[in-house]
Amino acid sequence: MVYRGRPSTGCKTCRQRKVKCDERPGGCIKCEDRKLPCPGYDRTVDAFFHDETAKVTAKAKAKLSKLQPSDLRDVDDADEEMAIVLADAKASPRIHLLAPLVDQGISYFMANHAVGLDQPSTSSQAYNKHLSTNGFHPMVSATMTAIGIAGIANIYMDSELRREATQWYLRAIRMANEAISSPRDVRKDTTLVAINLLTMFEATFNQDDFEGWSNHVDGAALLVKARGRDQIYTAAGRRMYLHTVGLMTINCMGKGVRIPNYIDKINEEITEHLDMDDPRTAFFFLHLKSANLRAHILNSKTPDLKDIIDQALELDAMAAPIFQNAASPDWRYETVPCFDKIPGVFGHYYHVYPTHSTAQTWNWVRYTRIYLHDIIRNCILAGFAMSPPTLVEPKYATLLGSSTQMLQQLQGDIIASMPQFLHDTPMTPPVPTDHKFTNTVPFELPTPPTTPDNSPSRDQMHFFTNFQRENIDLPGELLNRDTATERLPLVRVSGGYSSVWALFVAGAMPTASAASQDYVLHCLDRVERDFGIKQASVFAKALRYKRQLVNSGEMPLSLCPRYLPPDPDEVTPHRDSDGRVVDVSD
Repeated sequence: MVYRGRPSTGCKTCRQRKVKCDERPGGCIKCEDRKLPCPGYDRTVDAFFHDETAKVTAKAKAKLSKLQPSDLRDVDDADEEMAIVLADAKASPRIHLLAPLVDQGISYFMANHAVGLDQPSTSSQAYNKHLSTNGFHPMVSATMTAIGIAGIANIYMDSELRREATQWYLRAIRMANEAISSPRDVRKDTTLVAINLLTMFEATFNQDDFEGWSNHVDGAALLVKARGRDQIYTAAGRRMYLHTVGLMTINCMGKGVRIPNYIDKINEEITEHLDMDDPRTAFFFLHLKSANLRAHILNSKTPDLKDIIDQALELDAMAAPIFQNAASPDWRYETVPCFDKIPGVFGHYYHVYPTHSTAQTWNWVRYTRIYLHDIIRNCILAGFAMSPPTLVEPKYATLLGSSTQMLQQLQGDIIASMPQFLHDTPMTPPVPTDHKFTNTVPFELPTPPTTPDNSPSRDQMHFFTNFQRENIDLPGELLNRDTATERLPLVRVSGGYSSVWALFVAGAMPTASAASQDYVLHCLDRVERDFGIKQASVFAKALRYKRQLVNSGEMPLSLCPRYLPPDPDEVTPHRDSDGRVVDVSD
């Protein structure tokens, strides 16, 4: 590319007439005086340079044709040396980071954590409001950059990139604190989006605990309260409200507290703006009710076992038909039997889902039903253990058996969904055969690598790519349709992390077998190693620790099962537990 001087920036008409253009925004005066349409102004960088590639290539070929044979050997040797240098460079992550790090972070975020953009019309003034930060509000851009760089750092296990991601995270925290302290900015969509993205950073980056995640969710909850009912009158507001309250529900589950009353009041009105037959919407309200039931049980000094069982059965009756009312066939999946041993598959079947959203939403409903049937089962067992025993009617013995069977089915279905997430099975069902069932060999754990590899041996895999499509289209009431005033990412719900939580619940439930727990731990380790989701390592540590406590008799029965173990300093052997969960997500 040859620099050829600063060109005229006037409109094309004035340049052709060789007169000075005043370059007035919207059209120059000279064109207006002559009643001509002004063609606008050329601001492209290409006008400064001229592409000389063809000319240089022709010169090089002409020179090469004149070389002697000895000279050609020198050229071949030089090419071979350059190939070695390039091969060495490919082993380093730095070869992938030639673009500015900020651009790399934004690009990684959009490719891995977003399903699109909600942005103003290209003809509006709002569209060009934040050109210096890729069109995003600076605070949103900073959080996206932090998440993106953290993702790259996880893939390559690069300590320098981890430090850089931390710096961007701290920068985003400072900007968020300034926005929260402003009476005007605290209600803006950009502020809530940024806080929700900070929770995503914790899920991506934090491999120690859930405290940072929980703190950010608490902050987002305060923003939802400050925004009030006005937030549900725009598509972006409704979308962010549903996302934030979903995180709040998980957090309330973990803390054993009820959903705040202001959420109930907003929900009375938001139903008018939602498709109640959409399984995602149905799950949203089921999840809220399940969290409130859990809080009711944990905070009752003298719980009524029969009443608790009836409430849990009522919620399970809401959950069972959620997908039956869905109009789209994309909400259905296929069960594939295993006639031979298939690497990565536990048991005798696996599932194939048409979209990532389908698999994710099914697992959301499954782990919520696990909550409910664990409560039912534990209440019946607690009644049997009383002196004198209660719940001795035959229907409760029958219910105990059916709930235990349902727990096994729900766990099996979550586990059967994982091979597709982990790319161990194809995204489409195989062609049926007459093969007879011969699979009697249990799942065997592959030997993990002895040393970590800090450069990917294959293309980076993602939780959402081994599906025919990623998403089922969002309902129209959650899309802005040219009414957006800010450029906002359409965040992929939890980035797959809710699927990791469903997997953990399948391993941590009281009826889980040792073999199924081994498979869950294998999957969690792979999610961290192959997909760069560090929160999976927190779940794996929690499950291993819980197994130790259960095997030593230090986790007694409670009406609300404790999926996450207590902190080590909380554990007192052979002492009754109040069932309180100190960390996130039950």
